[in-house]
Amino acid sequence: MGATWRKRLNEIWESSWLCSEQLEKRLIVRSLAEARPYVSGDLLDVGCGHKPYAALFATQVRRHIGLDYPPTVDQHMTVGYRAPQVDIYGDGTALPLRDAAVDTVLCTQVLEHCAEPGAVMAEIARVLKPGGHLVLTAPQEWGLHQEPHDYYRFTRYGLQHLAEAHGLRIEYVTARGGFWAMMGQRWSAYLYDNYARPFRRRGQRLLFLLAAAFVLPASALTQLLSLGLDRLQPLPMNTLGHILVATKPETARDAVS
Repeated sequence: MGATWRKRLNEIWESSWLCSEQLEKRLIVRSLAEARPYVSGDLLDVGCGHKPYAALFATQVRRHIGLDYPPTVDQHMTVGYRAPQVDIYGDGTALPLRDAAVDTVLCTQVLEHCAEPGAVMAEIARVLKPGGHLVLTAPQEWGLHQEPHDYYRFTRYGLQHLAEAHGLRIEYVTARGGFWAMMGQRWSAYLYDNYARPFRRRGQRLLFLLAAAFVLPASALTQLLSLGLDRLQPLPMNTLGHILVATKPETARDAVS
């Protein structure tokens, strides 16, 4: 029963503003929701992890195929309350699917962990059907994470270049929040990572609870205020990241039109 209640409390915490990275999560979900018209058919989720966006696209896809890289799953996803939801194990630079196999590719917050992002984009283009769509998010501003496999940050122009270099036609690239959201999210993460998380990692439950009593409300207030400021003054040149939506052209003529 204790483990069940801890799991439930963790789920509540992760979905609330007390979670230090809630703003980033909500901006990603909002951007993916806006991309739903481009999602259909058989969806390949590259770097799927726990398939956090399965419910968002459930009514639009025929199959949601989760793919992840075995070392990543073993290193980062085997501890905690949620089990990985992987259907296929493979490397993004050599996807284990035939050409033109899927209607949609979803790739969220994965490209920065790929040492050869161009090779991954080439494989995404290969497995997409003509007329199929790529929906991809990647960070522009974030701290080191999942080390040592953290290689890049991407501007909108970098993402556009990668997609176009491998024959995809850009539908749009949009910032996920602006300067204020970026600043608020980074400050919130700083507070938790430096003044609460270390106690949790060391299993010092009482010290963690004492720190969390101050840190979590401060994180929530920071994120909510920064979200409000971001709506009042959008400054997208400084952003947490972008969402890119691109199409695999039906013909070579479509690629340049």
